[in-house]
Amino acid sequence: MFAWGANSHGQLGLGYATEQCDRPRLVGDLPFGTSDILCLAAGGGHTLLGTVDGRLYACGWNNRGQLGTGHEIDCFQFQHIGVYGFKQLFAGWDVSAGIDAFGQLYVWGSNVWKQLAESGEKNISTPTRLILPDGGRAVKVTFGLQYTVVLMDNGKIWVMGKCKFLPSNLLPSHSGIRCLREGDDSVLDIASGDHHLVLVTGNRRIECVGDNKHGQCLSENVFPEDIVKLESGWTHSGCLTACSKVYLWGRNNYGQLGFSGESSSSPRLLEIVAKDDLAVKDFSLGSQHGVALTVTGQVYCWGWNEHGNCGTGGVDNVLVPMLVDLPLSISKAICGAGYTLAIT
Repeated sequence: MFAWGANSHGQLGLGYATEQCDRPRLVGDLPFGTSDILCLAAGGGHTLLGTVDGRLYACGWNNRGQLGTGHEIDCFQFQHIGVYGFKQLFAGWDVSAGIDAFGQLYVWGSNVWKQLAESGEKNISTPTRLILPDGGRAVKVTFGLQYTVVLMDNGKIWVMGKCKFLPSNLLPSHSGIRCLREGDDSVLDIASGDHHLVLVTGNRRIECVGDNKHGQCLSENVFPEDIVKLESGWTHSGCLTACSKVYLWGRNNYGQLGFSGESSSSPRLLEIVAKDDLAVKDFSLGSQHGVALTVTGQVYCWGWNEHGNCGTGGVDNVLVPMLVDLPLSISKAICGAGYTLAIT
């Protein structure tokens, strides 16, 4: 495992804290093998990792109990949290979630805005099961700045916490949980910025609600190819298509759309500068930077680079995708808020 960028809370798992690591560093002394990794999530300053045999590990910022350790002390190396059997993990600014093989949802971390739908508790420091109204299996979780959104297999989308773009007539139905959308099983994916929500529905359509100051909310838009993954930063969003193309839109003040220019309210194709035409098999968006993984295992980064999170060896913003110098082929790469992780 390699890591670079902000490490002020030990979120890179290197065993120490520092404001920046501007080049990839090998994460040593791991309590698991990289072949054991099943799922990975990066948040505001904390990292979550799940193994194939169900173990949960975490490191980094823990001021709200977002690591799940039962305390609120930062951890500079990956700590074993317990065995939960999570198949997916999700990390927000200071909040976390996991979904197991049965579609059961567990949440932990900050509940200051009741984004975990628990009353009377500002922090939840261990993974705690959240039972949503009307049953159904959880499919995906995404976090805004002060809210949580859960996509269910029955087509419902539940919202918890402080969410200013919700209609004023949308009343809580259960413990502060509100239904943003129901009865539409064509919702395939969701992603959230700080104050906007993006939905992928059937027929290659993307719908957005919320803040659109920087063009991050597309008008209803139909893509020419199937959408296989949806991502969002704070004020920009993007998708990966079945033809290995990445489209980005929204704010571009740091080059987070992968080009030099103004923000864009229309999807822009991410161009990877290389000698050969490289197909992208995966991508991830952090708060204001991005990473793309090619089918050949190469990693490209772009955007905000104040903490060296683009891995260039400096802190200048990266306006077009640049190849990160890594000694081995990479199988998974993700962004947190100002940092990046890559797994061989």
